[in-house]
Amino acid sequence: MKRVLVVEHDRLHRELIGEWLAAAGAQALWPETPAKPPTEIDAILVDVACQQQAHEVLLPWRRAYPRAAIVLASGRFPAGDMANDAMAVRLGATRVLAKPFTRTDLWAALGLTPPH
Repeated sequence: MKRVLVVEHDRLHRELIGEWLAAAGAQALWPETPAKPPTEIDAILVDVACQQQAHEVLLPWRRAYPRAAIVLASGRFPAGDMANDAMAVRLGATRVLAKPFTRTDLWAALGLTPPH
């Protein structure tokens, strides 16, 4: 089971993302702070306000989980950037997701297999 740390400030988004992850057989974990990692994880989904904020927000998570895949999500990313590998590399992430995204987008970004 893939374990995904979800760093999302909006409670409703957290709940929905948790449901989508569970539907794909993944476990959503909710962090207290980067200094208090809950357990070993496979991936991190991090909500950021904008591209300029990404490096600062990612740094403590990258230090806490150096081997985890990191997916950035933002309402300020242009639609279609999920496939934009150059943007992900520039921001220090594995993938990027433009909000609003679908559960299929989320599963693809995290490498999850959709339920049958």
